Amino acid sequence: MAATTSGNCYICGTQLGKTAMKNHILKVHDDPEGDQQCLLLKVEGAYNKDYWLYIDVPVDKTLTAVDTFLRKIWLECCGHLSAFRYDRYTEVGKSRKLGTLSIGAKLNHEYDFGTTTETIITVVAVVKRRKQRELVRLLARNVPLEFECANCGKTAEYICCQCIYDVDNPFYCGDCAEEHEKEHDFMLPVTNSPRMGECGYDGELDVYEFDLQKVVAK
Repeated sequence: MAATTSGNCYICGTQLGKTAMKNHILKVHDDPEGDQQCLLLKVEGAYNKDYWLYIDVPVDKTLTAVDTFLRKIWLECCGHLSAFRYDRYTEVGKSRKLGTLSIGAKLNHEYDFGTTTETIITVVAVVKRRKQRELVRLLARNVPLEFECANCGKTAEYICCQCIYDVDNPFYCGDCAEEHEKEHDFMLPVTNSPRMGECGYDGELDVYEFDLQKVVAK
């Protein structure tokens, strides 16, 4: 089972829970002298909210920027289609500007309409920042969840994509995964993403692993 739902601030390195992290970002990292007005967005796995992000995006940018970022950090495996929706029914075009969304608004993001991964995006606040090189800035992310191997109890490195729907614990350490592959040969690595174990997702495009040394060196 998952061991933690805390997260790291990617600006200063502080580790806090999800709600406390929101308050920390608003109190410490909202820059009133910043030249870019942005929306602060909370992004969570729709069915596992232990996976979460806080990001900020300039209000004059569109949902396309958010879609591109989510693919890079959480989702991309085979170039699947994606969509934003209100209440899972009303599609919202990716050309929609962030500034047209109101505080408290929620959007569903769907990636891959076969083995779909859904996320929930909540507009938290309007904030300011100094101009950034990247359109979407990662402010905070959950600490990678840890899972126990179903056989030996060690920290799991792989998930069995055939067991995932049939057993309570489809996770295996490296040694046990090698043995389990004799029975089921479709194993994928444990990743810090709600798409873990789906389609061919292996986290290869995720370049946002937390590194405190890089944060301190800013």
